[in-house]
Amino acid sequence: MHTHRATPTPAVLAYPMHGQTKFTTEGYRTRDAHLVEWLGHLTGDRGGVAVVSRPEPAVLAVGGSWRGGRPGRRRPGGPPGVAAGTRPIETTTWRLPDPRDRRRWWVRSADAYPGLPHAWRDVPAVVWNPFTALALPHANPFVTGRTTVLDLLDDWTVHHAFAGIRPEVERAYAAAFASACQVTANAEGTVELARRFGRDDVVLLPNGCDPERFDSTSAATGPLTVGYVGKIGRRLDLGGIVACAEAEPDVRFVFAGPVLDREYHPPLATLPNVTLLGDVHYDDVPALLRTFDVGWVPHRVGSGERAGGRGGGGEVGGDIIKTYEYRAAGLPVLTTPVDGCDRRGLDEVAVLPIDRHAERIGALSRSGPRVARRPAAIPREATWRLKAETVLGALAPATVARNPR
Repeated sequence: MHTHRATPTPAVLAYPMHGQTKFTTEGYRTRDAHLVEWLGHLTGDRGGVAVVSRPEPAVLAVGGSWRGGRPGRRRPGGPPGVAAGTRPIETTTWRLPDPRDRRRWWVRSADAYPGLPHAWRDVPAVVWNPFTALALPHANPFVTGRTTVLDLLDDWTVHHAFAGIRPEVERAYAAAFASACQVTANAEGTVELARRFGRDDVVLLPNGCDPERFDSTSAATGPLTVGYVGKIGRRLDLGGIVACAEAEPDVRFVFAGPVLDREYHPPLATLPNVTLLGDVHYDDVPALLRTFDVGWVPHRVGSGERAGGRGGGGEVGGDIIKTYEYRAAGLPVLTTPVDGCDRRGLDEVAVLPIDRHAERIGALSRSGPRVARRPAAIPREATWRLKAETVLGALAPATVARNPR
């Protein structure tokens, strides 16, 4: 069953990786969320965006979201936690998740996507969840004849979290790539993914930020503070992080984000100079960044999960949003040499292997503890507005002309 009721025809349909619940509980912080937010802003006067969420199990929805999270914030022009110009279409199903393999829900939920009103059959769609290509024909955005853009996030064929359903991931990608009118990719690794499936027409559209959200004035106090904002799990070099924190005991290391892999918690929690804040709502991130001196990206790098492939270590073919946000906040960035980190047009980004991070951080600490803010001139090409306009242009060339910059 689903909660969809007859509503005015939207300008765009959006099929995010997860859906509105994630946007509400965490804030609009992921690539699909940022683009949905801007698409709503750019098309709000013409019907806005209908956000078709991934179906959720009804039995688990009774007690609230099965992913948990705090209630969303009220945003101007919409219900609590819902971006202006967007309308959620949230779906529940009596299918049950497999408690032994939660990732298999991606497959089981595909056939539960809702059919949409016949009047919406020509509404263009942007898709981030490739499993929608396996939905039943009446609910599949790729088979209704509509203009559809497939926008690639990480390469799920090498993502460790999807290892148990890799054949289904390959099948979903094959169907989506075969039918999408246009494919856009967030990084070189996902460009390679598209080409592997025969889409040589893929367009590279890296991530970005909203510079106006961030304040480059410092509110840092105490010892030098090196901060990381993001998920805490296998994409991070745990051994390198621990070694760095132990080598520089007078430096404070702050991690803001959910711990996805439980083996990461004890080694970090036992270090006296490491602070684990837990998940931080995206609305609170700009203020948090003011308390940092350095923005950190201690991602793993190394050999790929498949022979000769990308996705090395913690790399899964994607682009790192936090680098843009650190720079928009005026923070110098220290990153491991992940794919694309030196090809995004950003200054003040130091790229070093993890075993040299302690040396760089120690030098900053001894000359500090404060590190002067270094405001960045974020190029327009690296803003979410331009990314959304590019997607709109692919959906319908006339839409950009109707939304002057």
